[in-house]
Amino acid sequence: MSGPRLSDFVAGAVYEVRAADATYPFTLDKGQGLSDSGREGGSFRLEFLGPADPILPQATYRFAGEGADHDIFIVPIAKDAGGVRYEAIFY
Repeated sequence: MSGPRLSDFVAGAVYEVRAADATYPFTLDKGQGLSDSGREGGSFRLEFLGPADPILPQATYRFAGEGADHDIFIVPIAKDAGGVRYEAIFY
């Protein structure tokens, strides 16, 4: 079974992410193809925008939405007026 592909994700899609005892909306801001790593399905990065508070620690979370659920390892990379940005890399 292959993992997710960049084409599985659409910019602007909102995912429900469960952490501890709460669920938070995460919006996919952008997806970008990366140089070929030999990964089945290709290499890519995703950037999500989550709420300003709390900042979720880097970990794997279940992203539910858009007709599919994905377990995605995310890392917080920035905080701006719109919220906290998280990056996921599939390489």
